[in-house]
Amino acid sequence: MMSRCLTLEKYLEEFVDENTQPDAEEIKLIVTDQQAQTLGYFLINGLAGFVECTRLQTRSDTPCEPIEGEDDSDEFIN
Repeated sequence: MMSRCLTLEKYLEEFVDENTQPDAEEIKLIVTDQQAQTLGYFLINGLAGFVECTRLQTRSDTPCEPIEGEDDSDEFIN
Protein backbone atom coordinates (compact mmCIF):
# COMPACT_ATOMS: atom_id res chain seq x y z
CA MET A 1 0.00 0.00 0.00
CA MET A 2 1.41 3.40 -0.96
CA SER A 3 1.48 6.20 1.55
CA ARG A 4 -0.45 9.31 0.54
CA CYS A 5 1.54 11.55 2.89
CA LEU A 6 3.75 14.19 1.29
CA THR A 7 6.28 16.47 2.84
CA LEU A 8 5.60 20.17 2.44
CA GLU A 9 8.65 20.45 0.19
CA LYS A 10 7.48 17.64 -2.11
CA TYR A 11 3.93 19.04 -2.24
CA LEU A 12 5.18 22.52 -3.15
CA GLU A 13 7.51 21.12 -5.83
CA GLU A 14 4.63 19.22 -7.43
CA PHE A 15 2.31 22.22 -7.14
CA VAL A 16 4.84 24.53 -8.79
CA ASP A 17 5.58 21.98 -11.53
CA GLU A 18 1.88 21.59 -12.34
CA ASN A 19 0.79 25.22 -12.00
CA THR A 20 3.59 27.32 -13.45
CA GLN A 21 5.13 27.92 -16.82
CA PRO A 22 8.87 28.01 -17.40
CA ASP A 23 10.53 31.39 -17.70
CA ALA A 24 13.91 32.50 -18.96
CA GLU A 25 14.86 33.98 -15.58
CA GLU A 26 15.28 31.94 -12.44
CA ILE A 27 14.78 33.31 -8.95
CA LYS A 28 16.21 31.51 -5.96
CA LEU A 29 15.40 32.32 -2.38
CA ILE A 30 17.93 30.92 0.04
CA VAL A 31 16.63 30.56 3.59
CA THR A 32 17.76 28.74 6.69
CA ASP A 33 15.83 25.85 8.19
CA GLN A 34 14.73 28.14 11.02
CA GLN A 35 13.40 30.74 8.56
CA ALA A 36 11.52 28.05 6.62
CA GLN A 37 10.01 26.68 9.85
CA THR A 38 8.97 30.17 10.95
CA LEU A 39 7.35 30.84 7.58
CA GLY A 40 5.54 27.49 7.79
CA TYR A 41 4.17 28.33 11.25
CA PHE A 42 3.12 31.76 10.00
CA LEU A 43 1.24 30.27 7.04
CA ILE A 44 -0.38 27.55 9.15
CA ASN A 45 -1.47 30.05 11.81
CA GLY A 46 -2.79 32.40 9.14
CA LEU A 47 -4.76 29.65 7.46
CA ALA A 48 -6.13 28.39 10.77
CA GLY A 49 -7.16 31.93 11.71
CA PHE A 50 -8.86 32.43 8.35
CA VAL A 51 -10.77 29.15 8.69
CA GLU A 52 -11.82 29.98 12.25
CA CYS A 53 -12.90 33.48 11.22
CA THR A 54 -14.91 32.10 8.31
CA ARG A 55 -16.52 29.51 10.57
CA LEU A 56 -17.48 32.18 13.11
CA GLN A 57 -18.85 34.48 10.41
CA THR A 58 -21.15 31.77 9.11
CA ARG A 59 -22.63 31.46 12.60
CA SER A 60 -23.06 35.20 13.15
CA ASP A 61 -23.09 38.44 11.21
CA THR A 62 -20.27 40.06 13.19
CA PRO A 63 -16.88 40.63 11.53
CA CYS A 64 -13.88 38.77 12.89
CA GLU A 65 -11.52 40.59 15.18
CA PRO A 66 -8.30 39.35 16.80
CA ILE A 67 -8.84 37.47 20.06
CA GLU A 68 -7.00 39.06 22.97
CA GLY A 69 -4.38 36.91 24.67
CA GLU A 70 -3.87 34.53 21.75
CA ASP A 71 -0.61 35.85 20.37
CA ASP A 72 1.59 32.88 21.44
CA SER A 73 2.12 31.19 18.06
CA ASP A 74 4.73 28.76 19.46
CA GLU A 75 1.99 26.75 21.14
CA PHE A 76 -0.02 26.23 17.95
CA ILE A 77 1.97 23.21 16.76
CA ASN A 78 4.06 21.26 19.22
